[in-house]
Amino acid sequence: MQILQKRSIAERGRSPRETPSLEQQSGQLLGYLDALFQRLVLPRQPVEPALDCSREEIRALILLGSSGRMIMSDFAEALGVPLSTATHTVDRLVNKVLVVRNRRDEDRRVVEVEMSDHGRKLQAAFRSKRQGVARSWLAALSPGEREIFLELMGKITLRAKPVPERTAD
Repeated sequence: MQILQKRSIAERGRSPRETPSLEQQSGQLLGYLDALFQRLVLPRQPVEPALDCSREEIRALILLGSSGRMIMSDFAEALGVPLSTATHTVDRLVNKVLVVRNRRDEDRRVVEVEMSDHGRKLQAAFRSKRQGVARSWLAALSPGEREIFLELMGKITLRAKPVPERTAD
């Protein structure tokens, strides 16, 4: 790790004492993320031309894709939204044939939601596309750099926390 750190500092023509501040490095990271976003997300090649999902619908699909069938109240709680908001989101996804809603036979009051067959097929296509993106990122690195990158991404993922929003005073 220190070898990579020393090499990258030397490549930029700085001595180890001139290491950029966390603020400068955060700006550099945002620049990289913006460039990746522009390269990977902006030139859209839709899997399904008519598919247009809001941010909340995408969050719901990700949750259902990873959790499977869920009771609506648990679904709303996992999304961190009121049940009425989750219901409206599911309504829109049902209309797009991405999600199905079912009632339990033993208790008709309990509503479950899950991905439809069409939703699962789209999810598999998205997963395949994301796998290709991940492969392209890693292919640019040596095996040792890939190990370091994945170790660092794991550490970031475990420790990342949302920044609290500031309220206007």
